[in-house]
Amino acid sequence: MCEAAADLYGGCLSTWGADWEAAAYADEDDFLDACATWSWEQRQLEVEAGQEGATDAVCEERAALFAAEEATCDDYTTIDWNTPTWDVDSRGSP
Repeated sequence: MCEAAADLYGGCLSTWGADWEAAAYADEDDFLDACATWSWEQRQLEVEAGQEGATDAVCEERAALFAAEEATCDDYTTIDWNTPTWDVDSRGSP
């Protein structure tokens, strides 16, 4: 998911005339590190919540969404990344 997210969001940033620093990341690698950390944290939290597997399922759905030929910037930017993965659909909606 993180690679697909970086590809999509990086393209969006470029389209908007922005770079990774404008999105609060040093570069794409910094974004990928943050994404990997988010995924790891979600997996830790899901175990505590008794929701094992939720993060993997959401990450698979989001990877497909981000990599789709018809993917748009809205597909990335409308996701609520703060909602636990077991409480959302692939777009991050509760």
